[in-house]
Amino acid sequence: MRNIKIVIEYDGTAFHGWQYQPGLRTVQGEIQKALVKIFQFEGNVVGAGRTDTGVHAKGQVANFLINHSMPVLTIQAALNGNLCRDVRIISAEEVDENFHARYNAIKRLYCYKITQRERAIDRFYMWCYKSQLDVKKIQQASNYLLGEHNFKAFCHAEENVNHYRCYIEHIVWEQKDEILTLNIIANRFLHNMVRIIIGTMINVGKGFTPIEQIPLILNSRDRRNAGPTVPAKGLCLEKVYY
Repeated sequence: MRNIKIVIEYDGTAFHGWQYQPGLRTVQGEIQKALVKIFQFEGNVVGAGRTDTGVHAKGQVANFLINHSMPVLTIQAALNGNLCRDVRIISAEEVDENFHARYNAIKRLYCYKITQRERAIDRFYMWCYKSQLDVKKIQQASNYLLGEHNFKAFCHAEENVNHYRCYIEHIVWEQKDEILTLNIIANRFLHNMVRIIIGTMINVGKGFTPIEQIPLILNSRDRRNAGPTVPAKGLCLEKVYY
């Protein structure tokens, strides 16, 4: 069996997230359907991150096992020929049999974009939020999240995982003209974690939540104390690191 690693770009607008769900259009489901057409594939495509409904990706990584001699560049071309235009395989390579897209990943980079005016172009890739925000306060508050913490307060209330500890190594906000961008890197992310962090920081930027409240929210481990979950369309999985 050959282990094939692919890097995927997709527009998440019309998808119910990455993970296969019967009867719903998902990225994993579409790739597996394409593999069935090409190889009569019966396996599973393993993704590095389970992006939610509406979330985009420029650097999602996945792997799958096949018993076929087709060259990897031909596999890439064949997949793209059997996928809709909102999913593209941007690279393919054969890797060691032990490579696992999810478990071998050491960190992930997500980007979120907020536009402060309504847009015709890029309206599916930015959240429009017109209120003025104090970006300096937002950055100061975000710095409290650096390092390893229990992020139970910053994930979906029904999230059921072995533990809620994540290590954030980079969290930077940048204002350029009318676009506010967050870049965040962590070893792992919980369900809705980035979008809840952003909703919480919006409240800081509006003056509703004091900067000093962030450690208290973290330590409370209670979702009700954090801010709202912002829309998915501004979020993009930029890169997975190995």
